[in-house]
Amino acid sequence: MSILGTIAMLLIAFLGALLVAPYVDRRGKTPEVGLTRWVAIAYVVITAGATVYRLLEIAMSPSLRISMPVQEFWPRLPASAEVSGPTAQVVSGGFTQALVEVQGLAPGTRWLLGTSELLQGVATIFIGAAVISMCNGYLKKASFRPVLVKWFSAAAGVIVVCGLAWQVLASIAGLQASRQVLGVAGAQWDRASMGRETLNDIIGQLEPSMFELEVSFWPLWVGLGLFSTAQIFKRGLKMQKDTAGLI
Repeated sequence: MSILGTIAMLLIAFLGALLVAPYVDRRGKTPEVGLTRWVAIAYVVITAGATVYRLLEIAMSPSLRISMPVQEFWPRLPASAEVSGPTAQVVSGGFTQALVEVQGLAPGTRWLLGTSELLQGVATIFIGAAVISMCNGYLKKASFRPVLVKWFSAAAGVIVVCGLAWQVLASIAGLQASRQVLGVAGAQWDRASMGRETLNDIIGQLEPSMFELEVSFWPLWVGLGLFSTAQIFKRGLKMQKDTAGLI
């Protein structure tokens, strides 16, 4: 699951707990926070296990599932073919990404894939750890704690660095896979009997994409949001210390 998926899952769990909370005998407790903490703990464990499994798969499996970019493509039939049924036609555009299972990837491509998976796993684990720390503080009635400020600050930096880096590495790995799979050096066929002049006329041969990186900058905004939250907790901690013993 992506980092955005992690955040969405934790928010959904918290909202679900808020809906269930009125029907739970509280007795001074906060079941919504407790449930959110357990969901975060479970997800950290699952994410860690899934990341290790994916790394082992990348290192040992003979074939890997990978998303690779291709030059814009839409399959076409030969001029002599006749079809019936479609009521609309594609005028321009087509596929630019292909999700495929590939054998024979170069070691360097596998290394890039493994590193991107590791960075994504680290970022999601840090998000879960920050949520767990926040819930622990709330349940212990010590919301403003130095450790929480540290966790949110660390999570902000990790999400920005890892969230951007894993996208770049995954894009480079996809480009390399595209060239390894689609980089046709030559082809032969009987032009006279088949009536096709080019390889594209035969099967609609995909071509590798040019150098292109697709990077979303949402990790930057998530990181800034977490860093701002850390500063709010830091200010709350200072106020808590200043007012200690006054009441």
